[in-house]
Amino acid sequence: MIRLVLALLLLATPAWALDPQRHEAVVISARVWDGYQYKETFLPSTAPVLTLMAGQDSAIAFVRTQEYYWPLSRQVYVDFERQREPVAGVLRIERDGEVVAEVSEAPFAILYPEGAVNGDGSLLWGAAALEGFAAYEQGERDFNRRFVEAQRAQTAYEQALLAAARAQDRRAIAPPPPLPEPSLRLVTRPTPAFRVQLEPGEYRIVLLQDGREVPDTRRQLRVVASEGGAALVADIIPEERWTRPLAANDEAARIYARAGSTFYLTLAEATRFDEQDYLAIVSPQAPAVEGRDLWVRRRPQEAATLQVLAGGRTSDVTAVPLKVEQTSTSGFGYVVRTAKAGETPDLKAYTIAVPTDAGTRLQLAIPQRTFVRNVVSVGPRNALLGIVLALLPAAVGIALLVVGLATHRRLRHDHSGQGASP
Repeated sequence: MIRLVLALLLLATPAWALDPQRHEAVVISARVWDGYQYKETFLPSTAPVLTLMAGQDSAIAFVRTQEYYWPLSRQVYVDFERQREPVAGVLRIERDGEVVAEVSEAPFAILYPEGAVNGDGSLLWGAAALEGFAAYEQGERDFNRRFVEAQRAQTAYEQALLAAARAQDRRAIAPPPPLPEPSLRLVTRPTPAFRVQLEPGEYRIVLLQDGREVPDTRRQLRVVASEGGAALVADIIPEERWTRPLAANDEAARIYARAGSTFYLTLAEATRFDEQDYLAIVSPQAPAVEGRDLWVRRRPQEAATLQVLAGGRTSDVTAVPLKVEQTSTSGFGYVVRTAKAGETPDLKAYTIAVPTDAGTRLQLAIPQRTFVRNVVSVGPRNALLGIVLALLPAAVGIALLVVGLATHRRLRHDHSGQGASP
């Protein structure tokens, strides 16, 4: 009873009691190249190994901040809003006990020619970073000025039309120039960091100030090769649960679909990595499985024509905009149809009709991209067989129990018979 009361008191404790214990620590804040774009991450003081990808430079910085452990996620977090103090110095890089480089701190910025969402960024360093950001800010100011001027011209044009209508003036009024289109080009604000670009291998790094090692800044540095191969991957979208697509990343993976049903398929450009290497770069604290492939989707691919081979005949299918509507029945299923003009589509996908004959095979292919997926149509579920298979473990258990009890009784009978013999 006392334990129950204590448990209830703990549950009733205010939320501030869950505030974790913070402590000051030096962490590594980094912008790392993941084979496609730059991602922001950090390495806690408790993690001894920093992993980077070869092929492009990455930016790392040592930061003194508030660090804490959150037991619910079993991860270490930092509170950069409360404390973020850059630790300046010179980065020394060693390999096999020899110094291979000493890197001075410099301002860096990320240039995204087509916007951050489209990836394909590059790092600008030193004067190029400062000049690039200044040019970007000036371009934004010029765009805002042109946009305001175009809006004023649009307003004046509309007022002139109203005045001409009131005066019944039929003379033509020259339309204003169109509103300027914003540029996707983005340059981030320059911040100081160390530029690291090394060949694959094992290194050690440490921060120096006046030739002396700064405490808590020594780390192992692991640089992995950019072995991720570009590929086209698929997501299978069942009509009844379109919000939960099923990944079909590998050609060896067959797609089993109910005979006579329809499913939808989307394609995406992806990059394949070793899961352990990739997660160590972008999310150092995330658990990873050694030797397992990880497919990182980059952007959707909708322009390709999909060839569907069935029964010796080939047909071409293109991706079309689709609208998803929830049915009003008790099953809460969905109906997927082609989006009408003016409607906002829910997805753009290829519609695949599965043959009605169970066991029939389809082949989905894009020859110019060496993309192939095999589809196998399966028959309807056998309810009776499902019940039998579900009850089979219990039946086996009962049979084993009966056999065990019978054996136990026989042994007892034999033992009692031996004890009564003269």
